[in-house]
Amino acid sequence: MARRRFLLQLRTSDLDWMGHVNNALYAEYLMEARVDLAYDFRGGSLTLPDLATVVAEADITYKAPLHFRPEPVAIDTWVERIGHTSYTLGHEVLEPDGSKVYATARTVMVQVDKGTARPRNIGDPFRLYLEQFVDPDVPA
Repeated sequence: MARRRFLLQLRTSDLDWMGHVNNALYAEYLMEARVDLAYDFRGGSLTLPDLATVVAEADITYKAPLHFRPEPVAIDTWVERIGHTSYTLGHEVLEPDGSKVYATARTVMVQVDKGTARPRNIGDPFRLYLEQFVDPDVPA
């Protein structure tokens, strides 16, 4: 398993005046997928006592308009790179059957110490967890 899939239910409040999902909402969608990834590692908790992860960089490329529908949209997330204090995630917002991609994205995450807000080593347990999501079909 190289990618982690998160299914997201769209909300009518996500739509803009043109009737499709507002571009700003895609960042929230990616956050939901990242939270899902972290939640699993943290054993059903969103926090650890002394660690936090912050977004250092985010890049979204919009491929097609996404309109409201009752079926969820899929967000696939994979790991592109794991460094000492940071890791890069790739994302696709797509139809669950893979027939259409609405957006692609890349997010650089940095592990930080909550007390000092300084970058901190990712550590072996989280590194091992992330390694299962490295997609061999995506060039690093």
